[in-house]
Amino acid sequence: MKALVLGYLLLAGVAIAQPPPMQSGDGIWLRNAYYGEAQTFDSCLGHQPGSGMYHHHASPVCLRAQLDDNLEQVRTLRTGGVYREKTEGLVHSPILGWSFDGYPIYGPYGYADAGDGTSEVRHMRASFRLREITRRDSLPDWAMVIHPATPQQLAENQFGPQINVRFPLGRYLEDYEFVEGHGDLDVHNGRFGVTPEFPQGTYAYFVTVEEDGTPAFPYILGGTYYGSVGGGQERAQPANTQDFAPGAESESRLLTSWATKNAGEAAKVKSAFNPSAEAQTTWPFQVPAGVNIATGVRTPANADIQRVRFNDANVWVNANGLASYTMGPWFDALQPGGIFGGWPNNLNTMYRVPRAGGTQSGSARTGLGPVGVWVNGVAVFNALDGASYSNARGTDVGGGLVNPTAIQVSAASPERGPVAPGTLVQATPLFGAVLATTEAGISAVPWPTELSGTTVTIVDSTGTTHRARIGAVSPEQVTYLIPETAATGYARVTIDAGVTPANFNIYIVDSYPSVYEQTQVERSGERVFVILTGTGLGKEDALQSTIGGVDAPVIAEKSPSPGHETYRVEVPAEVMGKGEVPVIVTNAGRRSNPVIVSIP
Repeated sequence: MKALVLGYLLLAGVAIAQPPPMQSGDGIWLRNAYYGEAQTFDSCLGHQPGSGMYHHHASPVCLRAQLDDNLEQVRTLRTGGVYREKTEGLVHSPILGWSFDGYPIYGPYGYADAGDGTSEVRHMRASFRLREITRRDSLPDWAMVIHPATPQQLAENQFGPQINVRFPLGRYLEDYEFVEGHGDLDVHNGRFGVTPEFPQGTYAYFVTVEEDGTPAFPYILGGTYYGSVGGGQERAQPANTQDFAPGAESESRLLTSWATKNAGEAAKVKSAFNPSAEAQTTWPFQVPAGVNIATGVRTPANADIQRVRFNDANVWVNANGLASYTMGPWFDALQPGGIFGGWPNNLNTMYRVPRAGGTQSGSARTGLGPVGVWVNGVAVFNALDGASYSNARGTDVGGGLVNPTAIQVSAASPERGPVAPGTLVQATPLFGAVLATTEAGISAVPWPTELSGTTVTIVDSTGTTHRARIGAVSPEQVTYLIPETAATGYARVTIDAGVTPANFNIYIVDSYPSVYEQTQVERSGERVFVILTGTGLGKEDALQSTIGGVDAPVIAEKSPSPGHETYRVEVPAEVMGKGEVPVIVTNAGRRSNPVIVSIP
């Protein structure tokens, strides 16, 4: 989210047109924020730049869950909830937000017949798809509106990068084409039709996702607004406004849609330094020595919309930019400890939204920064991340880092977070890294420190270099052990298969237990035990466990399988017959992910 280039660039003596506002690089091949920044999103698909403005580039899944937008929660992790799209009993999506041209933004579900409010509710499909191109030498038709001074057939010094594993199709907005009728929505990612709130019809944008809930390009708004823009961030409102009280009756859906019921609730954040800890109302917290973080909330701040004012033409909403659902934690493999350095800030922002949609324009570029506001006061962003390709430099300029790297998770729980010495972890490639050139596994112990040409090197916080033992490799994943001798603190990992190494950072702590979903229940006379398998126990300090929130005796022992421990948890008498309850193991003050077990 940086503004580094203004005016014109001269490359090889040819003038390159001015990039979209605040865009870095040539401004022709604009990087897709979902591609370049998704690894820094929390489980609600939100994050923030250096300013601390928490926002979404794609489906605001936790807001959708709050508003009952056809989601069901299937699992709870230390890093947040896991949701899936419902497949039956679908209802029309609620209004999730408002664009600055005055039109509503709905979730992914609408009426099959745009003109018939009694027709079936179904998933709304975007009309964009990846182009079938072999090189990036031209722009798609839809993108010419956002590149008005650039020829569609590009000069050689305007070409994008070759299409390969480092620069795959989908990395840039211009890799997509708009095909009328391919989906339900237009080039702005909306349509005109009836909705529950507008039975006479309105233009509306729709958040777009795939059938499985994965965000689908262009995610929220396209590269242009449908209507003329009459809203945005403001510092003051005219004197002729009046307050709109929460719960007051009104014919204006714009007035009644704002989420105010949690306005008195303090916003909460989870920290990536210890996602197992409870969410806090001030942040940053539990930050290791030597880490400098500029943004945060030092005193509790209220969440959601704080005040709504209006006149005949506009609505002004005041918000701190903080959601009432738990935000965070955030990770970034290329930042210290693999932890994203940004935290949301209390911005106390005011937005203006027109009470009527703007006159159809179709040519106003959405650009960087807020393009609307969700009904909880969190900013709506589009698919830009502030970076674009530089033909002269052969790489992207601006935005976040997208160097070849890998994302690491516990082998027991699919969560990112700290790791303990002895933890079994799995790494998957990102941004063109090559972790292995073949598939191989090993069953004999001890595991080797090189497997089919792949090595894993860890330099710990003391500067000591370790070679990790590897259990399996493939181009898609490498499984290895954090060395028992690795010091706690920040560490750097390199996975090298002799092609394009992955470099990334991790945070090593004394203990961070993770457990598998699979459990066993054993009975020994009157006593009942739950048997769990996990990894990450580290050095045993003060092992505890709970079943259904009740303290339970637990014994841990090393498993024959490398990197694993077995936990034997005795079921307390008061939990017997309770059915499905969560089991949590805690060591050194760090809790495992909860696992649901059925107690007879």
